[in-house]
Amino acid sequence: MKKQFILLSCLIILSQLSFAQNSPLFYEHYTGLISQDLKITADLINLKNSFSGFYYYQFKEEGAWKTSKPIALDGRVGEEQAFVLNEFGENHSFFQGRLENSKLIRGQWHNADLKEAVDFTLKATYPQGSIPMNLVESDERRYFDDDPTLPQAHIHISVLFPTSTMDQAVYHQLLKRIDHLIGFRGELKQGQDIITSLEERFFHQFQLSLANIKVDSLPSSFNWEKSIRMDVINNEGALLCLQVETYAKTGLRDGARVKKYLVFDEKQNKVIKLNDLLIADKKDQLDNLLQEKIRNIYHIDETTPLTQAGFFNDSIAPTQNFYLHPGGLGFYYNVYEIAPAANGPSDLFIPWQQLHGLINIP
Repeated sequence: MKKQFILLSCLIILSQLSFAQNSPLFYEHYTGLISQDLKITADLINLKNSFSGFYYYQFKEEGAWKTSKPIALDGRVGEEQAFVLNEFGENHSFFQGRLENSKLIRGQWHNADLKEAVDFTLKATYPQGSIPMNLVESDERRYFDDDPTLPQAHIHISVLFPTSTMDQAVYHQLLKRIDHLIGFRGELKQGQDIITSLEERFFHQFQLSLANIKVDSLPSSFNWEKSIRMDVINNEGALLCLQVETYAKTGLRDGARVKKYLVFDEKQNKVIKLNDLLIADKKDQLDNLLQEKIRNIYHIDETTPLTQAGFFNDSIAPTQNFYLHPGGLGFYYNVYEIAPAANGPSDLFIPWQQLHGLINIP
């Protein structure tokens, strides 16, 4: 009995050491409390070189719960599974802690508005209406004609796929939509097979593009780079909202970054389109809301036409590239869709309170 106890203890220690030395790849949907009046929900992804995702908080105001917009987090797991998750583009709030394992996170929440850091605990939970997802990551690099002195192509892909244990009709429909979102065309495949197909197509195009070009001088000017990354914006209430960010760069030219969104209704087993949400004859009012958001973000006064501020038009129409969230509805405009590269992309998030009477909330 004593030997069995010692053996079991050793196995537990080895398991903990293994996690500490090789933090596994995973996606998890976390929920937790910072206090009785502040709830946290996070969808986080741990890759080989990053630990990031989105979170939002809910707080009580006059007895009612209010929900924030989705907030991007960016960080990395270090030694002994310690991490810091910073709000992307912000400095006033960050999470610092330790991964107990992929299902449990503990630490402290630091906020500039608080005198002291506050303890938090996040647990991976999948209540009814949320979808467990499998994470697949691949990082491949190849040289032209397999010669290290010649140009190289590098592709990094991290994608989430639904687990096959869910309802099969929903599983196949969601998988089909994810395939399309990440640029895969062809017979329906699973996980690593899809990733491999995308990689082989990328490297094939790279080889063909340089086949008749002299590349023995300044080989780096002919390099290719591409990344496809998927994140979860929302995974609750039978609504799954995925964000895919694609980056591509060839040679010395500036790379192009594009974000696309998929909003999937698990109950109805279909992708939600803007027409499913927008109440008839309310488009003009939504246009006005979007224009107000643009003016606030870019500090444009009401008397200045948007075209004078660098936009292509003086009005902003809703895009089909949108995301649904417990806090509201977001419209994302990539570079060159409503403005040139100098203006950058525009992420216009509108809380549900401002959309009352304009949108059918799922």
